Amino acid sequence: MPEEDLRLLARSLARVLTAVHRLAFDGTEDALVARLRGHLGTDPAGLPVVSQELPPYQLVDVHVALDQWIHAEPGRSFEIIGISGDQRRFHPLSELLSGAARYGVGIGPVDYVDLADSPDSTRSCVRFGLYLLSDGTQKAAALLRGADPHGPIQQAMIEVLAENRSHAHEILSELRRLAVEQSVLRGQVLALGPGEGNQYGMMRFVRRPGLQRGQLVLPDATLAQIERHVIGIAAHRTRLQAAGQHLKRGILLYGPPGTGKTHTIRYLLSQLRGVTSFILSGQALMMIGPALGQVCGLARLLQPSLVILEDVDVIAPDRSFGPLGVNPILYEVLNQIDGLGDDVDVTFLLTTNRVDILERALSERPGRVDAAVEIAPPDSDGRRALFRLYGSQVGVDGLSAEALEPAVSATEGRTATYIREVVRRATLAAAETTTGPIRVDGDTLATAAAGLLDDRATLTRSLLGGVPEPDAEPPLAPSGPVPTAGRAMSVRSGWIGRPGPAAGDPPAPFGPEPEG
Repeated sequence: MPEEDLRLLARSLARVLTAVHRLAFDGTEDALVARLRGHLGTDPAGLPVVSQELPPYQLVDVHVALDQWIHAEPGRSFEIIGISGDQRRFHPLSELLSGAARYGVGIGPVDYVDLADSPDSTRSCVRFGLYLLSDGTQKAAALLRGADPHGPIQQAMIEVLAENRSHAHEILSELRRLAVEQSVLRGQVLALGPGEGNQYGMMRFVRRPGLQRGQLVLPDATLAQIERHVIGIAAHRTRLQAAGQHLKRGILLYGPPGTGKTHTIRYLLSQLRGVTSFILSGQALMMIGPALGQVCGLARLLQPSLVILEDVDVIAPDRSFGPLGVNPILYEVLNQIDGLGDDVDVTFLLTTNRVDILERALSERPGRVDAAVEIAPPDSDGRRALFRLYGSQVGVDGLSAEALEPAVSATEGRTATYIREVVRRATLAAAETTTGPIRVDGDTLATAAAGLLDDRATLTRSLLGGVPEPDAEPPLAPSGPVPTAGRAMSVRSGWIGRPGPAAGDPPAPFGPEPEG
């Protein structure tokens, strides 16, 4: 058949199919369109729709915002209806309304999904549902849909339909604000990376520690300095801001392994209830480059906030150990600390075991680190207190200073971790030689301390935080580039967090206003 004849046949078939389609649906109105027409008082198919995509994990915050919207002003109400049909996930709201009949969509059940909102709980959230909104004078509708990895609309999305676009923008802006103010993250402790705990995107909820002041053995002056910079500034934030002083600060805790830096962080987290805290440590430090921007964006939006970078020497070694440009993660840390702005109530708490190799630009420049506090091995009073703390369940806390003196002397220069191991060994020895409830005396402690000091335990002492012997050779400094990055992690911008600005740029927590 000639090509011209084929074209003529195709045009004729198209006209026939169009006529059949018109006859099939002429005079009928889909139940979904009819329901919206009754709610809005006008044909919904021609109304403007304002939409915004959001990361799938933020669906819970938007769900909370919609629940809170009704209570924000008197006279507000909403009803949730579901949408049925195989094609509902493949089209935006405007297309669904203009072609509801031919797409086969209608009113159906609301889809729900359980999402984490704390370390121990989840919240049932709308995954696909249409909110019919009313504030007493104006009406609108909002379609909330979760992510569909198998469909063309893979991101979560909220679409607001109203008689005029400005009203839809107002609703969407208010929902953004409520999503931040009522975020399930506010006042929580979150850790970056995989592990135990309910997930929120690439982060996970962590239970807030309950460490009391008496469970932390540090010199009074050392702890007072830490509390002053971390807790004290937060207590006086309003007066400090009125006096024109910035609240952002950086604290560096340094000292050999096992001296109590992590324990100090646990104590601070226990005291800072209501402060949103982010922990980046371990393997998470290797993906800190792409993730830190989002963490800092969240810290700004959810302030007062605490950002903890443990073992920061892993990502911030001195650049003299490698060629220029080998450590982009360091630059990201510096840019985020500098670019966050002085008007935010955010504390950066960094720890390191190797302050000697820490990048000078990070440790010395004001505005990045305001205070460097050494967490040194405990003195004799501290070691005595640690023995009593770790041995409180086996009677060590009731021993006299004289009974503890041999063990205290034998552990001079050792760390808290080392002393805890001495108590463990003494407890095991007492269990092997006695019956009934285990009790540890001073002689058993001294014997355990001497055993750990045995020459054959050199490696054990090193692993547990013992200081080198006077004639020991110093550790070798790195001679080549230090690996600083693992597999990159994708970060999507969203309502309550996007990759942070470069130094000097104003923070921009949200994307631009949708235009329709």
